[in-house]
Amino acid sequence: MLSSPRLLARLITAMAIVACSNLWAQSELDDATKSLKARNYPAAQALLEKTLKATPNNADALALMGELQLATRAPEKAVEYADKAIAVDPTKSRYHLLRGNALGMRAQQVSMLRALTMVGDIRGAYEKAVELDARSRPARFALFNFFLIAPSVAGGGLDKAQSFAEQTASVDAAASHQMKGQILMRQKKPESAYAAFKQALAADPRLPSIHNSMGYLAIELKQFDTALEHFQKQAELEPDNANSFDSLADGWLAKGKPDEAAAAYRKALAINPLYASSLRGLGKALEQAGRTQEAIAHYRHCVQIGTQNSLNSVVSDSKARLEALGA
Repeated sequence: MLSSPRLLARLITAMAIVACSNLWAQSELDDATKSLKARNYPAAQALLEKTLKATPNNADALALMGELQLATRAPEKAVEYADKAIAVDPTKSRYHLLRGNALGMRAQQVSMLRALTMVGDIRGAYEKAVELDARSRPARFALFNFFLIAPSVAGGGLDKAQSFAEQTASVDAAASHQMKGQILMRQKKPESAYAAFKQALAADPRLPSIHNSMGYLAIELKQFDTALEHFQKQAELEPDNANSFDSLADGWLAKGKPDEAAAAYRKALAINPLYASSLRGLGKALEQAGRTQEAIAHYRHCVQIGTQNSLNSVVSDSKARLEALGA
């Protein structure tokens, strides 16, 4: 029988080993997160596979692997990893959000009839994410956008979106005003929408998505300089987000400045070389600048990338430009 001092020493050693193992796993997860954010997907996958081999029930690693599958347009695998993470820890809002996002992407890849059978699960995942973390903006906007986009027969509709926007006011005033602005945009009331977005901006001046919404609304109102101000602010707040520079480029293009637009699209593509929207936009900018052959090359690249990732609207737009150019 072990003496008490020797037993205590073994317990301390075991605890130290567990602590070191946890620290190692967290370090691997931190590195995987950085690789995922930098879109170095092979590195992220290698790190996550290593972590999961050592700790197969690591919920955060399972969820990150799901996010990796989502980033590489493999939603079925993303759902599998989300479900595994939820099975380990059902209390994490972001795991349910991941599941909803993965199901939503999958619904875009299947037939309309099949997609309709999935909407209940999508809504349920988002509702659970909000229930578990009422202050999570990603979860709240995911559920709001579901209500805004889904038809009433699928559980969506403007009435539900409006009700949810009102409910959100008690926990996040800026998000509530932004939601109301998006509803007003759907109702073709740009001036009222702009006023709602201004209220959102007053509540939270550092919310990048507000500047994005106001920028595109300003374009619709033919206020191009105002649009550029908002897009530039968004780029300052999110300098590592390709969408920030893609939007800024859209602003320059709307103002009739194709050279400035091309420079901004190239910045977006430097952040994410596979960003189909910027490939299409760069094609448009080059076409407007009279550089037709370069434009055709970017349109073709956009069609290739967009087809691989089921980005139908981007693909059809680029195909239309290629046809118009006789390419």
